[in-house]
Amino acid sequence: MAALDPLLQHCQQQLSLAFDAAIAKTIEASGQLAMSALKAARRDELLLTQGLLRQQQANSVQHFAAALQREWARQHDKSPQPRTTDWGELSLMEDSAVDAIVVSDRIGKALGHGSEWELRDMEAYTGALLNDESAGPDRNPLRPEVVARALLAAVDALTDQANLRQTLSEELTRALAPFMPAFYADTSEFLRHRGLQAAPLRPVSAEAASRPNASGAAPSPNTAGAGTPSMGGGASAAAGSGGLGGTTGSASGSYGGSGMRGGAGFFGQVDAGMMNLLRQLSVTSAPAPGSSLIQELAAEAAGASLALPGNVISLHREQLREATQTPLDHMVIDVVAGLFDAILADPKVPPQMARLLARLQLPVLRAALGDTSFFAKRKHPVRRFVNRLASLACAFDDFSHDPGLAFLRRVAELVEEIASGDFEKVKLYDEKLDALERVVQEQQQAQLAAASQAGQDGAQAVAMLERKELLARQQHVYGQQLEKSLADLPLPEFLRRFLWRDWAAVVVQSQQQQGDLLALQMKRIGRDLALSVLPKGGSPARREFLSQLPVLVRSVNQGLDKVGSPEPIRKQLFADLLPVHAESLKTPALSPLDHNLLVKRIEAAFGLAVPDEATAQRATAALDIDLEQVFAPAEAQGVGLMAEAAVAWSGEVDIALDAEEAPLAAVDIAIEGLPAPEAPAPTSGGALFDHLEIGCAYRLNTENVWRKVRLSHISAQRSFFIFTEGDTHPKTVTMTARMLRRLCESERLRAFESAHLLERATARARSQLAALLPEKS
Repeated sequence: MAALDPLLQHCQQQLSLAFDAAIAKTIEASGQLAMSALKAARRDELLLTQGLLRQQQANSVQHFAAALQREWARQHDKSPQPRTTDWGELSLMEDSAVDAIVVSDRIGKALGHGSEWELRDMEAYTGALLNDESAGPDRNPLRPEVVARALLAAVDALTDQANLRQTLSEELTRALAPFMPAFYADTSEFLRHRGLQAAPLRPVSAEAASRPNASGAAPSPNTAGAGTPSMGGGASAAAGSGGLGGTTGSASGSYGGSGMRGGAGFFGQVDAGMMNLLRQLSVTSAPAPGSSLIQELAAEAAGASLALPGNVISLHREQLREATQTPLDHMVIDVVAGLFDAILADPKVPPQMARLLARLQLPVLRAALGDTSFFAKRKHPVRRFVNRLASLACAFDDFSHDPGLAFLRRVAELVEEIASGDFEKVKLYDEKLDALERVVQEQQQAQLAAASQAGQDGAQAVAMLERKELLARQQHVYGQQLEKSLADLPLPEFLRRFLWRDWAAVVVQSQQQQGDLLALQMKRIGRDLALSVLPKGGSPARREFLSQLPVLVRSVNQGLDKVGSPEPIRKQLFADLLPVHAESLKTPALSPLDHNLLVKRIEAAFGLAVPDEATAQRATAALDIDLEQVFAPAEAQGVGLMAEAAVAWSGEVDIALDAEEAPLAAVDIAIEGLPAPEAPAPTSGGALFDHLEIGCAYRLNTENVWRKVRLSHISAQRSFFIFTEGDTHPKTVTMTARMLRRLCESERLRAFESAHLLERATARARSQLAALLPEKS
């Protein structure tokens, strides 16, 4: 591969961090094993392993990462075309090649032994990760066999001694294996957050995917007594069933919550008679001839008053129930009818979006009849599509003109393509979800362009944030290296801290803006500043110091100007330097040897190279970097950067919520007789940070006033987040990850919706039914 995919690059960084941790663990374990070794040869071998890893730890991680890239490039390349081979060309594989295959296979099994379930979850994203729907687990670029070959390549680069290679591979495998389950679990979660879709579940057999038909096939014993509560349809509940007012019972165990996906990408099997009826009703419930959803939206935007469409499922409930004799299907019909009663009456769903969602009643019913995991899985494609539409609509304040009207037009096209298309196919919803995300991306880019500040458009702001993020990571790594080099030098603590924290930023920015020459000049100024506090015994040294001091002060000020350093930092530096310089003039000079050795050490510290972007990115991938430090005041104002100091964290936040906005739990959306649902996505608190979605609306409180903002951009490393406020004349609000996480944890940032639309509809329908049912004695 010419360039590593950003997602694979992130995975490589995380895997390299795990390998680095495994090396550190091996270094410690080897020393302990050597102390308890009974044989001298084994003890020497373990001590040699420890010393080799300690010296070559950084190089080993680099060899490991490079080997991963080679493996991925080899897998990415297409296999060569077959050619006719002469029998004389055939030969046996060499013993060393066979041994290498056996060893890598053994290591792969050891690495994957404790992470079977995590690996299985992660393998579901192989097709999306490689942009190839046909890619299966055998092409997973992160499978244990690939990691094993990279580990062996790193070991081979360390030594050519067979015994030492065996010890290294055994100890590293033993140390790396415990990190693999967490790596695969974190990777699955990362890919989910980046919008990748897992491959659909495949039934174990044809029978497992089939549904009981209406021609007399006996229902499952677990569904024979399933309740059929009335939700907008008026059906009576079976004896012993609490309907929607009860809790999830044993039926959830019978279905396992895994859904009933059929073959060839269908939502399970539904009787032909039911499918024909659904299509007929879809045609009859479509807009009148000569009209369309888009035309209705245009008329409504022009001021026409249009009535909301009714609940098609409730209106044709008896016909739908007659098309199937399965109690579970009867229950699903009533549940979906009740859901759309609640959806069409939801106060947070704009009427224009409610009109579009009403067109999806029959497609949703078809999906629920064939796949009961629709009620349980948040990531179900139909559930995701409906919830995403409602969440995106909440972000707009006005649909009478663009951008709200343009969004509705695009959504109307997608909805009509589903309602009039093959809505029994999973692929159709996947395609429309992808199309919807493209619409969102285009609109958010337009919003950022409209929200220009200080003459800088949205594209420039995003590019600047990416540069600033890399700059902050380089400064962090270079500052750490400089701090380590200065740690043992006899310098005042304030000066040491200034050099690695403040002056390191000057060096890195000079390197980035004007190249090596200016960076070298800034390093020399830092060196001179460190040398200025050394003893100056003798009149010539004092005169030379006093003559150069004004130049040094001016150079330091010019360097700090480049990074927009605040004035208090300079004043404090020079205030602290004044008595130190005075003392250095009175202190006897060091011996020439000591002085020269000290100068060499200081020069060596400032001779360190500024790390390149890739090295800095890899070294800080898992760190929480303070990104505000790299912005000058004018730059921060230009992108609308919200500083942590601008928020009164000590004040209390008014988060009083009414009953409709109270957060929901899994028990609030559980339906007896259907699979147990997953817990709703968090809408507040620290967990919200990991569930933020582009295009969605959030409520922000920074000055004891709640404001409605929309998330418009997330940087590739989730380090910067750009929100926009307002539709007509939007303005940007930019936050670092640290700032945003703190806002979430203090509940100053909350989702605009108390829960996703279908979760709210389920909870509302359950509460309405519970109020109608007689109280149990």
